[in-house]
Amino acid sequence: MKPLQTPAAFRLTAGAARALAPLSPPLAGLAAARLWFTPWPVPVADRALEKQAHWLQATERLSFRTRDGHRLHGFGAGEGPNVLLVHGWGEWAANLGAFIDPLTKAGYRVTAFDLPAHGTSSGSQTDAYVNAAAVRDATAFLGGVHAIVAHSMGAHATTVALHQGLEVNAVALLAPVVRLYSVDLFKEMLSLPEASARALKATIERRYGSSVWTDLSTELLARGIDTPALVVHDPDDDQVAVGDVRMLAEAWSRARLVATEGLGHGRIIRDAHVIRHVVGFLDDHARPAYVSSGVASELS
Repeated sequence: MKPLQTPAAFRLTAGAARALAPLSPPLAGLAAARLWFTPWPVPVADRALEKQAHWLQATERLSFRTRDGHRLHGFGAGEGPNVLLVHGWGEWAANLGAFIDPLTKAGYRVTAFDLPAHGTSSGSQTDAYVNAAAVRDATAFLGGVHAIVAHSMGAHATTVALHQGLEVNAVALLAPVVRLYSVDLFKEMLSLPEASARALKATIERRYGSSVWTDLSTELLARGIDTPALVVHDPDDDQVAVGDVRMLAEAWSRARLVATEGLGHGRIIRDAHVIRHVVGFLDDHARPAYVSSGVASELS
């Protein structure tokens, strides 16, 4: 965990964003922006860390430098067509380690990297564009990949990269984030004053333009993508709404949308039924979805 990304640093920064609001909205906005662009690590139990260490035992360490200067660290395992794993916001490559053994046994080479400002990779802040560039750069470093398996904000970054011209044969998007959090929702989550929220929104729009909210909505970007996609989502997901994922799949011309039961946002990447479903999809790119005890039904 990087020094600027500790729980104590999070609490201190959030406190500053609240305290500065009545004194200096611009400074409050800067503090709120640090919260917005910093991938604060998701807490992981010791047992989960032990599982991740076990998954990584058969891997080799990899590292490369992106075009914008980030040093990304990750792992590789197996031989065959390359499958790139892309983790979510505040997580790291090992979170997707449950895919390593099934994919290597299926004849794939599996690789993954901590995104910029995540895990052991360089940086303390990042954004959707930087993450999408990292996905493209990782693919180039590997000499191209057969497919991508991505979770949450990693699925968002992958979709942005595809919209920007990245070419792969298939993608599996698990609990995919479809659009950026609204500033209002962010304000509510962190109990930020209205002045801090307004200053944060102004900071973001100065950096990316006022259209950033639609520019990074993947249900709009998906309209120009024809890569075969498997989209897996759980109605119990407390971070990504079912309606958003439906819109994404409907806009994606070659997407298959499948629902799970009781897996929420996180367990979906460790469920054996989901993993088998993803491996089968990658084997033939976009074969019709099958139904198992862990994959409830296709969403209509």
